Amino acid sequence: MKRISETQPNPKALPSGEALRSIARTEPLGLYIHLPFCIDRCTYCSFTTTCDHTLLPAVLTRLGLDMTRWGQSLDRPQVDTLYLGGGTPSILPLGELSALQSRIRTCFDLGPLQEATIEANPGTVELAWMQGTRRMGWDRISLGVQTLDDKLLARLGRIHDAREGLAALKMACDAGFERISADLMIGIPGQDLARVISDARAIAKAGANHLSIYMLDLDKACPMKTEVEQGILQLPSDEEVAESFEVLQEELPNLGFLAYEISNYAQRGHESIHNTRYWERRPYLGLGPSAASHLEPWRWTESADIQAWSASAGMREVQWLEPSECLAEIPLLGLRMLRGIDWDGLRAHAETLGLLKTVSGWEDDLAPFLQHGLLVREGPILRFSRKGLLLSNQVLQIFV
Repeated sequence: MKRISETQPNPKALPSGEALRSIARTEPLGLYIHLPFCIDRCTYCSFTTTCDHTLLPAVLTRLGLDMTRWGQSLDRPQVDTLYLGGGTPSILPLGELSALQSRIRTCFDLGPLQEATIEANPGTVELAWMQGTRRMGWDRISLGVQTLDDKLLARLGRIHDAREGLAALKMACDAGFERISADLMIGIPGQDLARVISDARAIAKAGANHLSIYMLDLDKACPMKTEVEQGILQLPSDEEVAESFEVLQEELPNLGFLAYEISNYAQRGHESIHNTRYWERRPYLGLGPSAASHLEPWRWTESADIQAWSASAGMREVQWLEPSECLAEIPLLGLRMLRGIDWDGLRAHAETLGLLKTVSGWEDDLAPFLQHGLLVREGPILRFSRKGLLLSNQVLQIFV
């Protein structure tokens, strides 16, 4: 994979004009907008966010400029999924949100829009805001509930409590949202199995029809990582986390939630259309600091320096993917979907690229996982077994 500075002339740098327009015409895009503002920073967070709200006008101005530029550059491309993430988009007043949405509609063709998602923190929402958001056309809301244990919420640095988490889910129902997603975190220091199961049941009862199960990840620098390294906090063991995941696999179907991706469960018809496009490697455009875009074979990420990005001074990282890298991403991302991938189709595609030997090598590496029942082959389809989901990272490393 080649990383190219925008200041270095290179034939494989991000092109402009017809090259990207032709890709954007092949099918509607997904549009992701990153709003990097929070009330407070969670102890486990390593995302590109800030609590300095004085930067909001500059960020919104730059977002508007980028929408105009990309809308013109890609000839007002069609968009079928829209996602406003963060950060905490729910801190945006309805007037600002309406202005942002108007700019989106001006710059992009939302005729084929299937889903418009907005993220929200339960500690920042009111019914009137949710009702106004729903009237604007946002039809899916994703709420960062995480847990219903007030002590654990405080440990995570969340600004809401359990009561507010459940109230936000009810508000979303009352506001008319038909697609309501909640985040549920496992692996929190001090969290026990009974708490995980009772939280899942309560969240489902409160109105969520989609659950994203997040295992606490402290790979990057953050306050909680420091506390763990200093011995102030102790993470649950891998065995305890695995048990929580396994019990959720058993319990969530009883609540009407079916797994469609390694960490995502939904009642039938409520799967995230936008997030699914990432695993299917379909094209998407990301706007905002640290936002990523993918119009194959190009992928690029905006600067994570919020102030520099706002001033159009940040460096964008561009990646041109070799055919072999594009091929590897098909199983790397596609196997995350519980339906699996068409392995015979992958072989046929690899043959057209002259990369059949690469696939044969993968098959040799995958053989032990098949023999031990972690992977299942059903005709042309290769997928994880239920017990294989717990060791998915080991399998997916083959394609990295």
